[in-house]
Amino acid sequence: MVSEQKEEYREYHSPHSGIFLTKERILFKERSPYQEIEIFENGFFGRVLTLDGLVMTTERDEFIYHEMLVHPAMVSHPSPEKVLIVGGGDGGTAREVLKYPVKEVHLVEIDGMVIEASRKYLPTISSALDDERLRIHVEDATKWIEGRRDEFDLVIVDSTDPIGPAEGLIGEAFFRNVFQSLKDDGIMVIQSESPHYHLDTIRTIAQRLSKVFPILHMYTAPIPTYPGGYWAFSMATKGLRIEERQPIPQGLKYFNRSIYRGAFALPTFLKDRVKDLVKEPF
Repeated sequence: MVSEQKEEYREYHSPHSGIFLTKERILFKERSPYQEIEIFENGFFGRVLTLDGLVMTTERDEFIYHEMLVHPAMVSHPSPEKVLIVGGGDGGTAREVLKYPVKEVHLVEIDGMVIEASRKYLPTISSALDDERLRIHVEDATKWIEGRRDEFDLVIVDSTDPIGPAEGLIGEAFFRNVFQSLKDDGIMVIQSESPHYHLDTIRTIAQRLSKVFPILHMYTAPIPTYPGGYWAFSMATKGLRIEERQPIPQGLKYFNRSIYRGAFALPTFLKDRVKDLVKEPF
């Protein structure tokens, strides 16, 4: 369904604040068994993907989120060969992972409609979905990962907000399954919501991860279309100390060596909330 009628998109982050975007053209709008999926064009941010009325990605600023979700962990691992992506049906996370000489990447996305809509309407983001190293599984990742042992070098959780179909992806049981699925030098990274709006959720994620993983780090990045324009990420390891072990791929637009080190420096209001759980890597 394509509509030429200009509308206004509003997303409330609290009863008193949020963002708005104009919809120059609606390219896709359908309800899957899990959520409402919409892709529209905006005059500034380009094509925008929303799920259940929340911005997931835009053509203009997606590179910040996807580079920061992927590259700190990939650069830190001594030899990343096999990677699991949980969620990430738009393909942006896979695109960044596949900039490294990995042998095999598994993408487990519960909603196949997100994958197909992204293939058609978000080609700059979904370009890696046809890479021969990528294996796509349209399944519930909380069940798919059960019973896997010492299989992955990295597990990257690119989920929606932890409500509805994504709620289980911040559960302690899921984190324990991730821990078991990782090799001894494995790394898990998960997007962890907005420090401005979701401090309680950030602490909950950190508490659950710290019960499972011996080392937990946190870092942040500015993402204009996400709540507060500022986002947190959690990185957990079985014991691996974080340091630069892989060369940074050429052609990145946000991530670099200075960002790698600086992103782990947390502002005081966030640091105070998680200082008993999170270790500083440098």
